[in-house]
Formats: sequence, structure tokens, C-alpha cells
Amino acid sequence: MKALVVYYSLTGKTKLVSQVIAEALNATLVEIKEAKPRKLGPLVYLFGGFAAITNRGSKINPINVDLKQHETIFIGSPTWGSRPAPAINSFIYKTNFEGRSIIPFFTMGGDNSEKALANITAKIERSQGKVAGSFAIKSYEVSDEEIIVRTKEAIKKYSG
Repeated sequence: MKALVVYYSLTGKTKLVSQVIAEALNATLVEIKEAKPRKLGPLVYLFGGFAAITNRGSKINPINVDLKQHETIFIGSPTWGSRPAPAINSFIYKTNFEGRSIIPFFTMGGDNSEKALANITAKIERSQGKVAGSFAIKSYEVSDEEIIVRTKEAIKKYSG
């Protein structure tokens, strides 16, 4: 069974990591898009971070993928306020992950993904999923080339 990589990306960093994973593992790649896309600006992180901290979702466009065709699902999100982005919350809230191994991954400005991982793990478990690993890629002020190197290193254990 093929792996699936589902992600949300505002700045393109999570998209880059997701593309590297999908290519390395020959996985299906699906982007989650908000129905009303956020525009980068001074308030995007304030409002987005508040929504993330309060575990809110956002309205997302439907995605056409049969989860039953995928045993392992990578879920990628930027961290906002040490939490997954609202679009990822919506995807998880709407999805039954029963029988699936989930591997959340984060792109982030800081060095600590523990709060984001604990938060997303609780949501995934409520949606019947089992977290089978995780990783975070520091992407703030890091070149795309370095992000690619870090991602390839992080997924070595999943390319079995």
C-alpha cells in the first residue's frame, strides 16, 4: 500500500518538505487548501495563531483521496502558537483514521515541537488513528537546500 502525504502550507516550507517526502517514498501528495486562502501580512500569524491555540479549524476545500488505499499517512503542518495550523485541525476533525498509521511532521521557526506533537496526537487518536512517528524541520531562515537535506535525513527510518 502506498503512503499518503497530506499537508497545509502558507509560506511554501511545509509544501517543500511534503514534496520531498512524497518523492522519496513514492507517496500520493495532497494539499489541503483553505476555502478562503490566507494572505501573508502582519496579522496572519496573530489571527491564525489564536485559532490554532484555541484548536479551531478553518473552512477547507474538499480533498479527493481514498484513505483506505493508504496504510501510512504523513500529515504536515506549520506550527502556529506551538500548535498545528487550523486547516490541519479541520482535516483531522473530519477524518476517521481507523487502522492507519499516522506520522505528523511540522515545519517551524523554533526548536521545540513537543506541544504541537502532543496536541496533534490527541486529535489523531480521537479520530481513531495511531501515531507511528513524527519529526520537525526547522525552516525559519533556513535555505530550501538545507530543508531538503534535513527532510531526507528525517524520513530515512520510514523508507523501509
